[in-house]
Amino acid sequence: MNNDSAPSLILVKTALDKLFDEATIEMAVVGKATALDPVVFTQDTATNAAVVSSVIGGGGYFQDTTDDIALDNEVNVAAAAPRTSIVYQFKKDLPISRTFMADQQESAVAKAVKQQALTFGASRDRKAFSVYFNGFTTQTTIDNVAVFSASHVNENGDTVSNLETGALTDPNLNTLINDLRTQLSQTGVILGYEPKFLLVPSILHQQGMSVAKSVLRAGTGNNDLNYFSEMYPGMKVVYSPFLDATSKTAYFVGSSTHGISRFEREAFFTRLIDWETSQNDQYKYKMRAREVVDSIEYSGLVGSTGVTA
Repeated sequence: MNNDSAPSLILVKTALDKLFDEATIEMAVVGKATALDPVVFTQDTATNAAVVSSVIGGGGYFQDTTDDIALDNEVNVAAAAPRTSIVYQFKKDLPISRTFMADQQESAVAKAVKQQALTFGASRDRKAFSVYFNGFTTQTTIDNVAVFSASHVNENGDTVSNLETGALTDPNLNTLINDLRTQLSQTGVILGYEPKFLLVPSILHQQGMSVAKSVLRAGTGNNDLNYFSEMYPGMKVVYSPFLDATSKTAYFVGSSTHGISRFEREAFFTRLIDWETSQNDQYKYKMRAREVVDSIEYSGLVGSTGVTA
């Protein structure tokens, strides 16, 4: 970028970026989950065009003894076959007429940039939440079964279920949370996972808040304290509108160390190409980002279809 030949180019790009950021901030809605949520998606970075992951497990609990004696046997551990997650790229070019810039027709430009900000966020989140809404069918983990399944096999050789059915109610949420707390890890040990989030479709957010956050127990005629709001006040109840298109009944609980991860290769960035290099006398506002969201393992997650089988 040459400031001598295009003295206003950096300033123009800065103004466009400010419009983009303002639109993004305006969409930060309380209760709405995005791909950037560090609880719903374990955040990580990628250093190449693909991320190779594995899990190590086996060995069971520590041996307990009252004497300084040799172990009965050494820990036998196993590693799953690596899983490769291919980084995808979000890209869009926004053409802006030179005369719009020259004549300060900023309202039209502002509307276009803000619309692209919303579109980028929606594109990123739709891709990320597909891992959840396909988690009962085509989205698999490192053991080659669906994310939410009754037939996971951990690296210790145990069969583990993290799949439930039934609508989002007080007793059914209790079932999911108990499944999470008693879930066997890859080492075959009950680690006592604690729920950090309840993720629901948009249509179920009111019900989720009522069940999990009411002061008194939801849906009853008595004044019992609400177990969930008392026991887990820090459990987030969040929604994504991208779940609704696939299921309006499914819901999920997860711990702080679950196996659905977002790997960021290149954070969102922009470039402004000067109109002098374009055949149509147009600026080109280039928007790019590279990342991947994938389900590495089942650990720390339980999902319900919300429909009794």
